[in-house]
Formats: sequence, C-alpha cells, structure tokens
Amino acid sequence: MLEKLRAWETPCWRNSMLEKICAGETPFWRNSVLEKLRVGATSCWRNFVFEKLRAGETPRWRNSALEKHRAGETPRFRNSALEKLRAGETPLWRNSALEKLRAGETPRWRNSALEELRVGETLRWRNCVLEKLRGGETPRWRNFVLEKLRAGETPCWRNSVLEKIRPGETPC
Repeated sequence: MLEKLRAWETPCWRNSMLEKICAGETPFWRNSVLEKLRVGATSCWRNFVFEKLRAGETPRWRNSALEKHRAGETPRFRNSALEKLRAGETPLWRNSALEKLRAGETPRWRNSALEELRVGETLRWRNCVLEKLRGGETPRWRNFVLEKLRAGETPCWRNSVLEKIRPGETPC
C-alpha cells in the first residue's frame, strides 16, 4: 500500500470514486439526494413538516401542549402538583415524611436504628463484630490473614508480587 502511495497511485477502492469525481460525476450514494435538491424537492421526512408549517399548522407532537398553553392551562403532569401547592398542601410523595417530622416522629427507615441506639444497643451489623472484639476474637475476614502471618506465610494476594520480586524481577 505504501509503495502505491509513494508511486502516486491510489488503492483500488479509491480509484472508481476518484475517476467519477474527476469526470464531474458524484458517487451514486450522493446522486439521489443531489437530484432532489436540484429539482427543489426536500427529503420525505421534511416535506410533511414543511407543508404543515407553510399552512400555519404545527406538527402533532406540539399541538396538545401549545393548545393548552394558549388556553392558559397547564399540562396534565403539572396540574396535580400545582393545584396542591396553590392550596397550601404538599404533593403525595412528600406528605408522609413531612407529616412525621412535624409531629416529632422519624420516618420508618430511621425508627428501628434510633430505637436501638436509645436503648443503648448497637445496630445489628455492629453487634457481631463488637462481641468478637470484646471476647478477644478477630472477625472472620481477619482470622485467615492473621493465622498466615503468625505462621510466617504471606496472604495469597501478596504471594504473586513477592515471587516476582524475589528472583530479581520487578512487578508489572
């Protein structure tokens, strides 16, 4: 390929296109679009929209929103929230948490944790670790590593690195 380019030749896949361009022709994938533009026609998906705009109409996807806006209405998805806010209420998705906080309560997802802390207990996920530490034990994920270190071994995730370093290699 480089030899052809150095000899000022073009690869075969370019030849046919270059010959057409030099002869003033365009490749076939451009012809259909160019012919339509020369005649003054636009592509199919544009014709429909342009005809409507020239006639003063708007495309379907705009009609419903514009008609409501001109009539002073709000779209459906806004109505319920706006009406509630104007009336001084909060939308449903806010009510439960706000009502509980105003009444001095906490939302459900907080209750269980707060009750445990008020009683002086620790959360469930902490209990097993604290009990083990108070009893002089170490959690499971530490036992394996500590046993290996006491026995003079290295944890498996270090072995591969240490093996590479020992013979004089550097880790990748």
